[in-house]
Amino acid sequence: MKRTFLLVLLTLIGFGRALAQTPGEGFDATHYEIRLWDFDFTQRTLQGETFIDVTVTAPTDTFVLELKDLTVTDAATESYGVASFSQEGDLLTLVTDETVGAGETLTLDIRYGGSPFSETWGGVEWWGSGYVYTLGVGFESQPHNLGKTWFPCVDNFTDKASYSLYLTVTNDKKAICGGNLVNVFDNGDGTSTWHWETPQQIATYHISFAIGDYEKWEDTYHGVERDIPVEVYAKPSQMGHVPGTFAHVKDIAAAYETWFGPYPFNRIGYVSTGKGCMESTDNIAMAADIINGNTSQEEYVAHELSHMYFGNLVTCDDASDMWLNEGFAQFWGMFYRTAVYDEANFQSKMTPTMNTIVSWCKNQNNWIPLNDIPLDKTYDTKAVYERGAVIANTMMNYMGREAFLEGLRHYLDTYAYGNVSSERMRDALSEATGIDMNGFFDTYVFTAGMPHYGIEIAEVVPNGNQYDVKLRMHYQHIGPSHVGQDNRVEVTFVGTDGSLQTEMAHWNGVEGEQAFTLDAEPLAVYADFYNHFHDAKFDKNLTATAPGSLSQSDLLLSVKQVTDSVRLRIEAHLVAPEDDPEIPYLTLSTRHYWNVLRQDFGTSQVQGNFDYHYGASYDGDIIHTANDSVVLLYRANLDDPWHTVPYTVEGNWKIGTFTVDEVMTGQYTVGVIDKALLGVNETHEAPLLYPNPASEEVTLRWDGKQSGLISLYNQQLQLVKTHRYQSSDHATIPVNDLVPGLYFIRHHDTLQKLIVL
Repeated sequence: MKRTFLLVLLTLIGFGRALAQTPGEGFDATHYEIRLWDFDFTQRTLQGETFIDVTVTAPTDTFVLELKDLTVTDAATESYGVASFSQEGDLLTLVTDETVGAGETLTLDIRYGGSPFSETWGGVEWWGSGYVYTLGVGFESQPHNLGKTWFPCVDNFTDKASYSLYLTVTNDKKAICGGNLVNVFDNGDGTSTWHWETPQQIATYHISFAIGDYEKWEDTYHGVERDIPVEVYAKPSQMGHVPGTFAHVKDIAAAYETWFGPYPFNRIGYVSTGKGCMESTDNIAMAADIINGNTSQEEYVAHELSHMYFGNLVTCDDASDMWLNEGFAQFWGMFYRTAVYDEANFQSKMTPTMNTIVSWCKNQNNWIPLNDIPLDKTYDTKAVYERGAVIANTMMNYMGREAFLEGLRHYLDTYAYGNVSSERMRDALSEATGIDMNGFFDTYVFTAGMPHYGIEIAEVVPNGNQYDVKLRMHYQHIGPSHVGQDNRVEVTFVGTDGSLQTEMAHWNGVEGEQAFTLDAEPLAVYADFYNHFHDAKFDKNLTATAPGSLSQSDLLLSVKQVTDSVRLRIEAHLVAPEDDPEIPYLTLSTRHYWNVLRQDFGTSQVQGNFDYHYGASYDGDIIHTANDSVVLLYRANLDDPWHTVPYTVEGNWKIGTFTVDEVMTGQYTVGVIDKALLGVNETHEAPLLYPNPASEEVTLRWDGKQSGLISLYNQQLQLVKTHRYQSSDHATIPVNDLVPGLYFIRHHDTLQKLIVL
């Protein structure tokens, strides 16, 4: 009775200490020897024993570990007695019978068993037909680390260790783990024990096993320092597909060694699993359907292999900085194409990804700093993977490829087998290259939303056979208030002779000016012409030699006729146009404007259809009710005041299209006239108005005979003409005395737009 009370008391004491300490507090786990046996594929259970070498960092008698859903049956240490051990939730607390001093080492010996945890994706997954494997993280679990599902450990990103694995399985199966295979020992009872060693220090979620009826495909990659085994373990039925799927794996490895340095682990290893993919060290889990016999899913092969550097060699401190792992892996899963295929192949993948992330980032719900991702979005495709890849691509173009790779090699060397934060990456890049990366990280990593770069030609001065050009640069930001420093963006000058010359613009703050010397007289200049930077715009280019079309973000350019060729570019900017015209009762869009390039070689006709939408993502800021009369405005450059060009419109106040017969180079945007402020309530039906556009006269026709007053207003809503009529069903008004442009005709309480040619 006294013994039972003592055990309960010791257990309660142990639990109290667990509450006071966090896993790993006071000690560092340096090596795990994990032994697993009795894999029951029917009951989905296993038995295990793990020996954990620890170095004590502060005097303690309490060692808190993590173990999820498995039950500890015994615990011991070398050199010290165990006063108690207890489990509460995922915490396992072991208390020694005396305090262990700082600097001392000891080995914790823990026996356990049961049915291990798994979720929709993550944990110990029992795959049908006699397969079981681990996935080191769970998308649903918070925190996500799931090394704890099969061995007791300090289960975080920073407590790294080396590993010895001994897995005993029946002789019809293989046990494939991370590291090097030391031997397979036949136990003489129908089972064999597979011994693997991983000497490098890695996080608990990067060690793994996969058990089943596997066959091995192998090759050798002749690396920069040594020959590296290439091993793919797959089901027998998949073996014919392995060579085609991994046709370029050695080329990918060669590119990574060229860019990052010598391969940091033991072998290039993949294993087929029911779910995937997961960057387990030397034993990458590859979803079975990816091993399909061709290279259509090759990006996963490349993505996961790049994790051996970005994620496994150097690991983020915590989940909020997951872009350092997954964002860069997503980038290398596209950029490898420059080495295996060509530049165009890479851009064909990166450009649509950049457009996707621009669209994602303009949504206020997605204004999250890249380095401060909440746990429920750690593995979000857009928030982390694709956005991280886009920022990595921007970083490369901001720094230049040579400096980018030089900086990353220094980053990997400095923090090899350790951990990092975004701040430490920033400092490593700056230190290695001499490029101050504070401004870049402040804008792209530490601030939500995204930047916008406005570029305009301010002055052109002939200088012999060249031209001295002054640019005006303007910074805006979608999202939280932020002013970028050390702003850098490529600017491309389009020459009147059709040439393209690209330079790097650099300024601090909102406004900047910079001078360039060009070889050709510039027709126009565009920021990020080649879509290399993450900025708040969409763009498309087309050189047409025959009738065709180009569309982007509610604008369709249609080449109706062309004798030689015509170069077209559409930029859809996701910010308000600069220089509000301050026209009474006119509100310009606060969310977008278009920038158009049209360059004719020969002659052509290019028609533009500009769409507007009530409540849509672009126009919902200004179009609200039937009182909003929508107009299309144009200017050739920032020195040109906003004005109208001839157009026709089809639609109503909610949705419609402006058609411009000849689209010219310059900026276009949507505005609205608030008819309520003019006392127009639209209780009458608007009369038929024709012709429109008109050059000589315009007629209004309505049902029944009426008497009244027709008023004409110019674009500034100044009254320019009135016309009285008596007992008539129509009225004709001369307009040949008016300056060409946009006018408004008011009849009773209706207001219509009229273009005068």
